[in-house]
Formats: sequence, structure tokens, C-alpha cells
Amino acid sequence: MKEIKIILLIIFNIFLLSCNTSNTSDNTLKDRAGNSIILPDNIDRLASLSPAVTDIIIALGLSDKIIAADTTSKEILQTNNIDISNILVFDMLNPDSEKMIAIKPDVLFVNTFSVFSGKNSLDSINACGICTAVIPNSDTIKSIEDDIYFIGNVLNKNDEASNIVNMMELNIEKIKSIGSTITNSKKVYFEISSLPNLYSFGTNVYLDDMINIIGAENIFKDRNSWIAVSEENVLFANPDIIFTSVDYINNPKEEILCRQSWQNINALKNKDVYYIASSSLPTHNIIYALFDMAKYIYPNEYKDVQIIRN
Repeated sequence: MKEIKIILLIIFNIFLLSCNTSNTSDNTLKDRAGNSIILPDNIDRLASLSPAVTDIIIALGLSDKIIAADTTSKEILQTNNIDISNILVFDMLNPDSEKMIAIKPDVLFVNTFSVFSGKNSLDSINACGICTAVIPNSDTIKSIEDDIYFIGNVLNKNDEASNIVNMMELNIEKIKSIGSTITNSKKVYFEISSLPNLYSFGTNVYLDDMINIIGAENIFKDRNSWIAVSEENVLFANPDIIFTSVDYINNPKEEILCRQSWQNINALKNKDVYYIASSSLPTHNIIYALFDMAKYIYPNEYKDVQIIRN
């Protein structure tokens, strides 16, 4: 009789364990950094310390759920005419973990720059029952699409996320269909940081993907990822087109055009220097930069091409 009770107790415990596992498995997934997270059953309060994530949340139609954001996200929300009067603003690089715990978001999105005061602070936030999803800034178009799918999954907006990605791919294919026919491959230099500390990129960066899709050639295609470059590197490569996304100086295009030692570069001779505003965030909105870049590099080939919108 005693043995039967023990067996029944074991069976009962196994049953409870399986129930607990089934209750949490649907809400458990890995974030984009590979960390296991458990989603709350109801998600109504969002904190985003990643401008790219904020941009995607807006596209998913959930900006009204944002209760906290970083300073750059605040600007993005304002640009989209979203009321920020009730949104608490944090410093993305040095956020206040105690203040974050106090407002109790259901989900906190951070990127690799949002590390609070260290691992212990992030652990303390998780220990308070706040689901924290880490989404590193993605480098490639494929990774950007995966970010959108992930955020859509977390926020129960899978269909909306798929629609965003589908529109991205339709527009990319529209450019690619022309870019694949171009034979006079122009050389492009894309400046992320201005003098005296020039910064650009090689392969495995979404901006390099975009240059290739257009049918042009990145002058640093033999390098990898984000890179510091010298003036000599640029002068030797002699780009036909120069793009800049520098937004911390007045008129970055004119600053490049006035560089005395660069006057023999083809791009300056022909005044083919352009500011690209919508390229700094790895989100679905890189499509706008893609179309702008295409029309600047090959104005005749892309003159009639328009962005496909929902």
C-alpha cells in the first residue's frame, strides 16, 4: 500500500511539473542576443531604450503603450507626432535602474549600449519581474528583418511584422531588378563620422548591402564591418559618389565639398556629394535611404522608380 502511494505521489509530481512547463513554454523565447526571456501574459506597458526598437514599435501601431524611452527615441516619437507628455525619458547610455524598476514596464527593450550600471543592475531589473529583451543593433538587412519579426512576436503583432518585412522586400526587389542590369559600377564612399576621425564600413553592414543592391560598389568592399579610415584611403580610392549621414555638424555636405585636399576626387569635381538622412537606424525605414541613394548614384536609371507603400 505504501509503495502505491509513493508511485501515485511521483506521478502527481510529474503531472504538476508538466503543467508548469506547458504554462511557461508558450511565453518563453530567446531574445536577439540569445538570452532566454519569459514574456508576461499581458503586455500593456513598454519601455524602449533602443531608438531602432522604438521605430519598429511605432510601425507596429503600439506607440501608445510606450511609458519610457531614451532621448533619441523621444525625438523619433516627436517626429511622428506622438504625444510624449506621459513618457519618462532615460539616458540610453546610463539609465537609472531604480527608476526603471519603479515604473514597472511589462517589457523593457534594450540594445547593447543600454547596460545600466553593469550586469548586476540589469539582473536586479529582471529579479523584479520585468522582462528585459536585448536587441543588439543589427548590421545586415536580414538581421533587421529578423528584429522586426522578433518584436512582432513579443508584442503579439506577427501579421503586422510580416507586412512590414514584406513591404521592405518588395521595395528592395524593385531596386535590385534595376541594379542587377547596371554595368557601369560607380564607386561609393559613405561617411559615418567626419574629420578628423573618419568612419565608414566594409562588408557585412546593411549600408554595404544597399550599395550592392543599387548596382554600385563600396570603395571599402575589401574591409569588414564598421571601420576607421584615413583621408589617404579615400583619396586613393577616388570615389565617384560620396554620401554622408553625419548629423552633428552644420551642413556636412558643404564641409566635404570644401575640403581642399579632396578637390581632385571625382565626387567633388562633379559635386556628387549627398546627405542621407534616413540611414542611421537599422529598421524598415532604410528603404527611404535606399531609394535616395539609388537616385543620386544613377539618376537616369532610377528616375521613375517610386517607393511601394501600404
